[in-house]
Amino acid sequence: MGWFTSFKRKNDTKLVLTEQAPQAVPQVDQSQLNGSSVHDNQGVFLIYDFLQQNFEERGFNDALISADEGYKNDNIRLIKYDLEILIQQVKTYHQSLMKDMQFHIQSRTRAGLIDLVDELKIKQTDLQAHIEKVHEIEEALKTDYGLCERAILAYKRGFMKGMASITQTNLLTKKF
Repeated sequence: MGWFTSFKRKNDTKLVLTEQAPQAVPQVDQSQLNGSSVHDNQGVFLIYDFLQQNFEERGFNDALISADEGYKNDNIRLIKYDLEILIQQVKTYHQSLMKDMQFHIQSRTRAGLIDLVDELKIKQTDLQAHIEKVHEIEEALKTDYGLCERAILAYKRGFMKGMASITQTNLLTKKF
């Protein structure tokens, strides 16, 4: 019986050794990544975040509050004004960042830090591309075209769904 007990204990320890504890998924430290691979929710990315809101749901809920055409038009104007304010904020942020970048390029050039200056110039080129993208979005807002039109269309679709829901709930479910 001693042989079987010790043999069994050896097998139990082998089983214990072969079992592995579940390993946690490693978390990526965002601060360690290259700046080009992660955005910091500044600049043009704020505008993209705003435009990616669920405007359809917002329109639906607004229709449930008041299914008035004037209310819908006022809310569409408010969306446009909010976007216009956000664009102005981003433009101010970009202008300030560009000034800072130009200062650093000039001072680091005088100090002879060639590699750093080259890296700053690359970032400056990226910033200039973002500034141009903000300008395109601003023009699209003025003409109700592009990404801005998407937000408005989604809001209108949601508002119409909300109105249809009201009608269906209040009238179409009633028996005659």
